[in-house]
Amino acid sequence: KHSLRERLSSLPTPKNDYEIVVPEENEIDPAESTNEISSVEDQADVDARVIAEKEIARKQELEKRSQVVQRTLPRPTEVNTKILRPLSDKPNLTELQNAEEMIKHEMITMLLYDSTKDPVPGQSENKMDQLQTYFKSNPYEEISKEELNKAKLLLSNEMRVVKDGMGHGDLALDVYSQVWEECLAQVLFLPSQNRYTRANLASKKDRFESAEKRLEQNRRHMAKEAKRCGKIEKKLKILTGGYQARAQALIKQLQDTFEQIEQNTLALSTFKFLAEQEAVAIPRRLESLQEDVRRQMEREKKLQQKYANLQENLKELSKDETK
Repeated sequence: KHSLRERLSSLPTPKNDYEIVVPEENEIDPAESTNEISSVEDQADVDARVIAEKEIARKQELEKRSQVVQRTLPRPTEVNTKILRPLSDKPNLTELQNAEEMIKHEMITMLLYDSTKDPVPGQSENKMDQLQTYFKSNPYEEISKEELNKAKLLLSNEMRVVKDGMGHGDLALDVYSQVWEECLAQVLFLPSQNRYTRANLASKKDRFESAEKRLEQNRRHMAKEAKRCGKIEKKLKILTGGYQARAQALIKQLQDTFEQIEQNTLALSTFKFLAEQEAVAIPRRLESLQEDVRRQMEREKKLQQKYANLQENLKELSKDETK
């Protein structure tokens, strides 16, 4: 204790000096700073919002595209631009022919635009350069959603007028399938020329090559589907192997139970038949037994009477001998 006091006494005397600092007006309040920090948006929310905005923009852009792209339908790798009439014939065309040419021109432009924005697999780079050159002289016109809706309404009204005027009703599925098969039979694919043509214009050799090509495609498709089914079956076998084993065991138990039920049903029907036969035979048996008992009782009664008579005779004979 003494040494501790000496050490403490060597310490300097305390000074009660205080310095008060008043915060300036431009300093940030801690509460406000906390609110600002807490108001910072999380990066995951930012990424999710950006992805959602991109998805909305993609859907809006997709609504302006053709139905083929929207529904991911197959598209040709080559667009036949030879269906257009030469420019020299344009002055001699009628209004209906001019309208037909405008429709064909718009169709070709849409097909080429789809090939530019969403290239078909296997499309060459040279083809892309040709498409860019085509659109320099034939620019693709963007159509607003309102204009598309107006066009759809006009087409719907025109189809209704034609349908009512020609007396067309709702086609059944079998009728539609028949018409589709008939129209499809009129078109033939030529593998040597890599294009479609009318079946009545194709030669016998072209028909044979087309049928051979279709057969080869069907074989490849069948092999592809068989391979895919094999993989799916293997995966299902791995996933459901335990369930299959359990199902086999339960099936065996169920079969054994059914066999036992069948045997018991047969035994039950047999015993029911025997019970019916016994129910008919029991009264006859009872009557026969009762008759036998009655006869036996009468016989016993007669024998008892005979025995009693013999006993009396014996007693009388015994008395006579004693006399």
